[in-house]
Amino acid sequence: MHSILRLLLVLITVTFVSAPSFAGDPSWTGTWNTRWRQGGARMALQQEGSHVHGTYLSYDGSIEGEVHGRTLKGRWIQGQRSGGIEFVLANDGQTFMGRFDTGEWWTGGRTAGNPEALGIDQRGPRQALRTFAGAGNSARYDAPDQMTRAVSVIDFGEHTGSINPEQKLGLAQTLFNLVDQTTFRLHGIPGRKTDKDAIDLKLEQAGTGAMLPLHLVKKDDKWFIAMPDEAALEAGRKALFARSGGRPPSPEAYKLRKNARDAMRSFTRAFSEWEAGGRAQALSTLDTSELSEAVRDDQGVLALQYLNGIMNRIGLMAPQEISDDPQNREPLVVFSHPAGRIVLAPKGTGDAMSWKFTAETLRSARDLYIAVEEMPAADAKGLPAPPSVFFKVRKWVRGIAPPMLTEFGPLEAWQITGWATIILAAIGLGWLIARAILVFLVRSVGEADPRAARRAFRWPLWGTVVFLVYNALVPALGLPDLATRISVGVTGVMLAISVMWLGWRLIDAVVARYFTGGEGGRMTMDNILVSLGFGALKIALIAAGLTYIAIQLSLPYEGVVASLSIGGLAVAFASRETLSNVFGAGILAIDRPFRRGDWIATGDTKGTVEHVGIRSTRVRTADDSLIIVPNGKLSDATVNNLGTRRFHLNSAKLPIPYETSVPQIEALVSGMKELVSDIPESTPERTSVAVSALSQDGIEVTLKYGLDVRNGANETEIVNRLMLNILRLCERLGIRGDGETPVAA
Repeated sequence: MHSILRLLLVLITVTFVSAPSFAGDPSWTGTWNTRWRQGGARMALQQEGSHVHGTYLSYDGSIEGEVHGRTLKGRWIQGQRSGGIEFVLANDGQTFMGRFDTGEWWTGGRTAGNPEALGIDQRGPRQALRTFAGAGNSARYDAPDQMTRAVSVIDFGEHTGSINPEQKLGLAQTLFNLVDQTTFRLHGIPGRKTDKDAIDLKLEQAGTGAMLPLHLVKKDDKWFIAMPDEAALEAGRKALFARSGGRPPSPEAYKLRKNARDAMRSFTRAFSEWEAGGRAQALSTLDTSELSEAVRDDQGVLALQYLNGIMNRIGLMAPQEISDDPQNREPLVVFSHPAGRIVLAPKGTGDAMSWKFTAETLRSARDLYIAVEEMPAADAKGLPAPPSVFFKVRKWVRGIAPPMLTEFGPLEAWQITGWATIILAAIGLGWLIARAILVFLVRSVGEADPRAARRAFRWPLWGTVVFLVYNALVPALGLPDLATRISVGVTGVMLAISVMWLGWRLIDAVVARYFTGGEGGRMTMDNILVSLGFGALKIALIAAGLTYIAIQLSLPYEGVVASLSIGGLAVAFASRETLSNVFGAGILAIDRPFRRGDWIATGDTKGTVEHVGIRSTRVRTADDSLIIVPNGKLSDATVNNLGTRRFHLNSAKLPIPYETSVPQIEALVSGMKELVSDIPESTPERTSVAVSALSQDGIEVTLKYGLDVRNGANETEIVNRLMLNILRLCERLGIRGDGETPVAA
């Protein structure tokens, strides 16, 4: 139990332990990898108070200057030559921007290592050539000072004293460019036990037979490569660059991996720039076709980390020992062991062909790593290890409890224990996090009924958080392919279901809050569009969830979508009514014949629009019943939107007896007009009062008037008040029905 708790502590805190630390006060002390327009060098600087001094061996140069704040001003010195410099340190203290006094830029960034530790070995011809090739390979990218190692093992003959460091570096680079076009085995070159004082080599270009002759000589117990004269260099250029059109290949051509050497170079280089595209570059060197889509990236990175550890233990091959013949299709066995092999082989055909580590290599990477794990690193300058929580945890387990590395099938004991621990941790942390989020959700969208909101969100929220926490922690276990497939498949499906469930409930809550809130508390927006938008959001949520499940289960969801597009015709025909209603909803959204709250009449239906959904519209009638009208029928029907009327025309007939005098009738007409005009909601231009008929029962006076009902006025109350005022007017004028009773409107 104690071991489980300790493992859990590491799993939770390892990220913080591995986080980079930030420097305190900015200082120029350290090693800097610097660049200028046509060159670069690695400098070692030392700051003492405000004074800074240092060297850059590539050019036998030195730096002297004074610091003012973040600015270093001083001089560069190379023999009899010198000039001014001005460097400005960045805020993080990790880079600087600078200029020569000529105006040319000079930049730099901190790097590890000691530029004076060049690692030069001249004890034999093989060692001298290894030093030269290794220096050139390192200098290809971001270590220009490494070319100094190449210069150190070159014999410039009688010209040694007459050429400056820049010229020596240039000649060394020229020679390396030619050597880099050849393929040779260092093991086949005599070593330090040779009894000769001079060796002649012929380095052959793979696939063409072109040769580069080299002469190595021994001086004062050290071996040197004799620099060929200009004629020999020119002949070498013509012979070796003929394959690439007479010019050196592009420095970035290796990323295409058209031969085994470029594939290995692309692989090894990727670890030096892991965070700047190197991860993707390294993954491209693997044949991951046998890995399921859901775990391809994670398992690919895990395989890269295993291969990184293996390579650093078996030792890296010099690129020039690997064939660069683009016509060669013979697989390259990089390493072989009873536990498995590391093999590079061409994959694909034509222009799509590239060299990759085989699927067999990926399958055996874990077993190979375990087999060579006890072997110390072969070279201190091996491949940089990519960041990995898994390897940190495994190293910690290996240090405190080696028996936990015992294998049980495809898993080690600590992985089984850690897996169970992570499941429990995800459940516990998920419960705590979900509770905090639940409080926020209830306050945001569930204030109307907090208890119902908590019931609606509790389980889907808890499931979502639990599986998110689990997915965040489980990579620390470095589970193998089969276990990862099971883990990803189960948790992927459950996470998708939880997210869809939670999203559905959340959309419903937002819809309820929107449509139940006061008009002033929400945005003024077309409610039909809002309803359709939320409905479309639900459909998108389900589609995204199902696609995610298909990916996690490694289903060919592209084929499923294509099949659905064909079979969708049959489905569409079978559900044409439903589709008609969905398209009808779109037509209603475009035409906007009514809005929520409008009083409409269509066919036998008359009432207030309450809600427009994807399939149907809900209408509340005057007797408070709810009618569901399919959108397809509603979009095709004639809709009378009474809610858009600018005024409502009313009329009333007033019967009066023949005994009524003409002056009384004129006073009645005039008085009724004044009563209507006194109503704020009336429309005077729509008001008319006139004697409309003379019947045997009496005289009829007809009143027609309009009321503006757009402001939501109570029309019934206005009409009632007007009728009573007309009756009072008749009483004042002495107009009575049958000579006794006042007339009724």
